[in-house]
Amino acid sequence: MENGHSSNAIRYFFEGEFLPYRQLFQSRCPPAMKLEKDMWVCVSGESKNWMYYLCKGTLRVYAANIQGNERTVALLGPDSIAGLDCLLPDHPSQMTIACVTDCWLIPFQNSFVEELIRQEPDFAVTLARYYSKVMRQLCFDAATQSIHSSFLRLAYFLLANWDSTENSLVRLSQQALAYASNCSRSSVARACKSLKEEGVIATEGAGFRLVDRARLEELVRKETEKP
Repeated sequence: MENGHSSNAIRYFFEGEFLPYRQLFQSRCPPAMKLEKDMWVCVSGESKNWMYYLCKGTLRVYAANIQGNERTVALLGPDSIAGLDCLLPDHPSQMTIACVTDCWLIPFQNSFVEELIRQEPDFAVTLARYYSKVMRQLCFDAATQSIHSSFLRLAYFLLANWDSTENSLVRLSQQALAYASNCSRSSVARACKSLKEEGVIATEGAGFRLVDRARLEELVRKETEKP
């Protein structure tokens, strides 16, 4: 996947944040365990105290409401930490985390993180910045999910995560985009068809490339100005 960076630095993909500390986790935590695709790493309301260093694979972080509707808020790649809301002792996670691919994860308890924070000031700074980036993404997600238009939710997601230069390749399936923007797959398919007809995106391999960001911003303005 290729991560885009908007002027607001909103992140949906998290990868490589803790690479400088990989050896530290490998030396002081249990060996990495393999979880297969579609297995749960963390379950909302049940998982406590345990966190995970992702060595290889992709994780999906999502919440579900009482109707069972899921809202994906982030995808995690290698050298990221999963289970951030299990840091507080005995407080159950509010998020569910599932394996998008086969994953290799190093398990560790929240007490180990507290120990690292006290012993490694640079790690403490990295972790604080990581939490800040996640919080910004959650705030962005909360704001966009209040928008009724599926087209606008998808458009804002694309604008926040990709530009029209070196970071323009969107390597996500329509189902993954539906998870990300919390739209139906059919809504995403219609929006992508419209964006292709407008010259905003161009199909490339399994995904597409954002080729005209200015046109996408123009379409967003027109959509928001509708009565």
